[in-house]
Amino acid sequence: MKFPPISIAHKLLSDSKRLFIGAYGFEDRSLGWVKYQKEQGKIINRALMVRYLHPKGRNRISELRNAIASIGVINPIDIPYDVYFPQNIEDIFYQNINKEINKIDQVIIDISAMTKLLILVCLCKLKEFSGTVRIVYSEAEEYAPSYKDYNKSKDDMELIAKFPSRGVESIIRMKCLSSIRMQGQPVIMVSFTSFNEQLARHILGTISPHRLLFINGRPPRKDFFWREQATQEIHRRLIEEYSADNPLNKQGLLKRVASTLNYIETVYKIESIHKRFGSHERIICAATGSKMQTVGLFFSKMIFPDIHIEYPTPDSYFVKGISKGVRKVHEVVIPRFSEFLGKIKNINSIQQ
Repeated sequence: MKFPPISIAHKLLSDSKRLFIGAYGFEDRSLGWVKYQKEQGKIINRALMVRYLHPKGRNRISELRNAIASIGVINPIDIPYDVYFPQNIEDIFYQNINKEINKIDQVIIDISAMTKLLILVCLCKLKEFSGTVRIVYSEAEEYAPSYKDYNKSKDDMELIAKFPSRGVESIIRMKCLSSIRMQGQPVIMVSFTSFNEQLARHILGTISPHRLLFINGRPPRKDFFWREQATQEIHRRLIEEYSADNPLNKQGLLKRVASTLNYIETVYKIESIHKRFGSHERIICAATGSKMQTVGLFFSKMIFPDIHIEYPTPDSYFVKGISKGVRKVHEVVIPRFSEFLGKIKNINSIQQ
């Protein structure tokens, strides 16, 4: 079965009733999709916006509200989200989405300023929606850290790696992402590499798996190839400790790699892991990858309900900075969303 591809976002027309779900952010890309659509008139009818109670920076709330007003919604509904105590966001999302879902034909989810936990929960709460879902994502022109900043931070990362509890606040578990299947069986932890190794280390200490499988991230841009090398280097100690389950290619890079943008590659990697180990070992995935890898993780959970997903909340980042600019605005369009999710539960293999 083929998954819908990620493509350049369409300019929309006022031909459907639409609900927009997004989050107030502080980076340029938090405004990417709404600015991209600003000349299109009234293309959305309702809007739900996540307002962070403890934002990492000064969120551009007024700017985003004005942009949303220009495409149809003057008074979006704000959803408060406490990043330190997010356990109730599952019910809050369900209540707000449920009020709107019967009034619209399409849901647009802008994940550009969402945390990975929000992305997963929001998609889970749309499982019964029979209309079209558009997952939109604004790709930044430049991402933090820069190559220069990363090299400056290497020594600090080596020092911090000795302390397994630093770098995260807590491990978050949601009902919609959990699984009680195969309790008591050997545990495999699947984690995505990132620029914060402590995300993997902290969750590793809470579940004590007998296998740790990393999926490295490969940016689609050639000028960002160094980031694939960097995220592997950051996790070098753990990769060496679990070397039997993390084979390297001739260039010394992890063989298990998935695009940071093309979510289908993530689905394919999780499928291959599940085929090999899922019948006799419990698979726990840590949501530590890119935003689009997280979209792939959601679909993997829909295909394999026995997969359990946990989210380590970042407490700090060792490399400071924010992304800048908007390079491209992407989207994944899924008509008849609930029907699509029903079909993928029964697939035997995923076509790339």
